[in-house]
Amino acid sequence: MRVTMARMTRLRSRRALDSASRLAFLLAATVHAAASADVSLDTPFQDHAVLQRDREIRVTGTAEPNEALTLSFGAARATGQADAQGRFALVLAPMPASLEGRELVVEGKSGRAAAKDILVGEVWFCSGQSNMEWTVDGANEADRAKSIAAKMPIRSYKAPHVTANKPADRVPGAWRVASPETVGGFTAVGWWFGTDLARAFDLEVPIGLVDISWGGTRIEPWIPLDAMAKSDFKQTADELAARIAAFDADPASGGKAPGTQPHEPSAIYNAMMAPWIAYPVRGAIWYQGESNSGEPDNYRKLLPLLIRSWREKSGNADMAWGVVQLAAFQPFVESEPAQGAWALLRESQLRGAQEAGNAGMISATDLGDAGDIHPRRKREVGERLAAWARNTVYGEASVAWQGPELTSAARENGSMVRVRFAHAKGLRATGAEPGGFALAGADGKFVWAKATIMDQGRDGIVLTAPGVADPVEVVYAWQNNPERANIVNGAGLPMIPFRAKVAAAGK
Repeated sequence: MRVTMARMTRLRSRRALDSASRLAFLLAATVHAAASADVSLDTPFQDHAVLQRDREIRVTGTAEPNEALTLSFGAARATGQADAQGRFALVLAPMPASLEGRELVVEGKSGRAAAKDILVGEVWFCSGQSNMEWTVDGANEADRAKSIAAKMPIRSYKAPHVTANKPADRVPGAWRVASPETVGGFTAVGWWFGTDLARAFDLEVPIGLVDISWGGTRIEPWIPLDAMAKSDFKQTADELAARIAAFDADPASGGKAPGTQPHEPSAIYNAMMAPWIAYPVRGAIWYQGESNSGEPDNYRKLLPLLIRSWREKSGNADMAWGVVQLAAFQPFVESEPAQGAWALLRESQLRGAQEAGNAGMISATDLGDAGDIHPRRKREVGERLAAWARNTVYGEASVAWQGPELTSAARENGSMVRVRFAHAKGLRATGAEPGGFALAGADGKFVWAKATIMDQGRDGIVLTAPGVADPVEVVYAWQNNPERANIVNGAGLPMIPFRAKVAAAGK
């Protein structure tokens, strides 16, 4: 193993703290500059931005208190005024996609703010921990990405690593136009996701990738504190709120402000996500969970809480959400067909996404690396997310995105178990023999099973295991690194890991 998970976590945590310290002054300076400017635009509205098509766009920023303002974007116009605190929100009517770069201008008596080369298209948040933040340069097929970058109408914004204990209005960062020179720094998963969408739209719809990610982070820092306070995690939220209030009342009582460490609830949401949350987007893609891998029960509650809280804060109840199931990692263990650990977290990702609604999960169990928590095969991850979006968000019914998923497991002829699946057309094994299944009897001891695919999956898969005469439970890919698991459907999508009770014959 090149780098152990524990060591990787320590390194990421140390880098995260250093990064937060280095950039804290930058955030403060940006906020101060914005407050003192006559007319200024908020973080999303910068040169080269992509606006979401077919949605109202609230263009926000600061001006003099109560100042009358005019907004122009091409031929579109809007008027309004700043409030008593100097904040403004001017509304552009929904617009179709456009590859024409236009200038967005807000002006009043006190000054003028402008952003150049603004397009209108499809915008997506790309969030999570290191496997979402992982760049094109660090992944496989970087040369391929650079060879096509200039052709792709894709732009990406990248937020720096900063924290706060209260929601911020702004965060540093800039939009970048895809080119051979810039694409190496894009999120690799986001890039291939955006590339597939762009091709699906015949390169006529710009794609905006808002990369707000941070390696090594847990899920809790991404969730608004008030949302946690109304959930099963109320005690945690209340305790943190009390510490923040105590520090605010007497800053000299401690060192760093409570609630600003990267692992603390809401710390990342406040600084990095809050300035963007009201920006209209089509949806979010989410690759995170490694840092919560020992807490599957909590994660199953936290994931839908995260999704619903972003939808509520954004005012976009239809925000689509694509989740990446954790890839294989750590050494394969022949003697443990049913481990739990990462398998349990993967199940929590599946169930959490299902509970949230308007969300889908794609599996990456076949794309992992036993020795590296950062598998380099990001293109396949991005393309599977794009297939989900194309089918469920953009209505391309012919695009397959779901891997085979268990629907039933029943005993037949004593020791035989037949398992059946949805999304199983063309079911096959990628190796010589189908593998990854195990059966257990009443003693709970799992034994690797022999699997036979019946009529390309139309009649399911039949399982038997030596020494298991009365099977009561079945697993598939139920390991940290399910090396034996090799079942895919006709679209080449991997079977979703599962653990299930076996029903008696005839039930």
